[in-house]
Amino acid sequence: MNKSAENTRPGDLAIDVDNLGKCYRIYSNPKDRLKQAIWRGRKEYYHEFWALRNVTFQVRRGETLGIIGRNGSGKSTLLQIICGTLTPTEGNVQSFGRIAALLELGSGFNPEFTGIENVHLNGSLLGMSEAEINERFDDILAFADIGEFAYQPVKTYSSGMALRLAFAVLAHSNPEILVVDEALSVGDAAFNQKCMRFIQGVKESKVLLYVSHDPTSIASLCDRVLWLHQGKEQGRGDVRTVLDLYSKDCYGANQETELKISAEVASPSSPIQASVNETQAIGPNRPKLPFNISIKSINYDKNTYGDGAILIREVCLFDIKSPEERIKLLRGGETLQLSILAECVNEPGAPSICGFIVRNKLGLTLFGENTFKPEQPCDGPNPKQGEWLLAQFRFSMPFLQSGTYMISLGWASGSQASHIQNCYINDLLELQSNANTFRPIHGLIGCPTQELSIEVY
Repeated sequence: MNKSAENTRPGDLAIDVDNLGKCYRIYSNPKDRLKQAIWRGRKEYYHEFWALRNVTFQVRRGETLGIIGRNGSGKSTLLQIICGTLTPTEGNVQSFGRIAALLELGSGFNPEFTGIENVHLNGSLLGMSEAEINERFDDILAFADIGEFAYQPVKTYSSGMALRLAFAVLAHSNPEILVVDEALSVGDAAFNQKCMRFIQGVKESKVLLYVSHDPTSIASLCDRVLWLHQGKEQGRGDVRTVLDLYSKDCYGANQETELKISAEVASPSSPIQASVNETQAIGPNRPKLPFNISIKSINYDKNTYGDGAILIREVCLFDIKSPEERIKLLRGGETLQLSILAECVNEPGAPSICGFIVRNKLGLTLFGENTFKPEQPCDGPNPKQGEWLLAQFRFSMPFLQSGTYMISLGWASGSQASHIQNCYINDLLELQSNANTFRPIHGLIGCPTQELSIEVY
């Protein structure tokens, strides 16, 4: 059951979900519904579908929980139960404080009413009094910025206009718990920025439940992540860890996610630890690398996935001004070279693509690059078994906020749009930035400014 206990809040607890489940009866045809009503449970003419089962978690005040999962995983069902618009089959939900939710575009709107009439209607549904609605009415219309359409029926609105009005009412309802589904995806860029600024303000002192398919927005907004799969909890906890597991699972829908290592390469009972000397012994055709510095060893563990046709064996990252040592501390503006050596274990039958991405400690992707050329989609090498490949990237490192950064590597076969992951390694290289020591950085990445000046005339 769903309860709201405003006066009995235990400490800073905002949402308490305990063993939650939602079951639907699925009938093969309409006649079975009638038969079921006649037999009153003595026979079953349906099969059960659990949209949600055994979900338990708590959210505390000032915390943001991201909810991620594929379509049909139970995300929207969970939010509807928390908001009280759906009754659970089993388990309990307790919420402490006013909940404002944007679950479905235009939910709570009457399409025959004007925008102004729907402001009053939707505001009352969100728990606002008539006095509160009147007091905030001008601010709501200003936030929505739909002009004269406020006086027109909502059925004449575009999806973006309906979103503007719905979010404007929600933003001014002063919620203690804000629930946002993926409706924001239909808004324009400027309005999305306005919504994100509001959401950032909410998460500082209140509670935010945020559902999205976009790992970047999850990483930038959320403190923890709940991953649902087929109605059950698949993972919960640290943002970066859960998003990496989710990404691996999404790849697994269409291809292998565990590296298949042949017996000649390694014992199946233990992961590979491919150091320089071991790599030299793996294949007689191993090329001599064009630099003489320490090489990062590769450990194929749970953070690595792919079909194993091509395996990344060695990697190094260095400043071209100091090619004798591997770089670890970033100041910003350095010209770096990333070199990746791989071995073809089984012929993939498609052109090779190698790439990298740089993430911050929250798992937010900052930038990346790969060798695919859109103007020459078949230009990548198509290696044969036993051959080696060397991918090299030379780039200027942007100015990064002080902190820890990780580089993930991927080697695939195919094209940018359609490819098979041969070897993907999460968080292989760790770097530290102290760029803030030399110059303040505004935002995630500092601007590589060429000239700064002020002149008086």
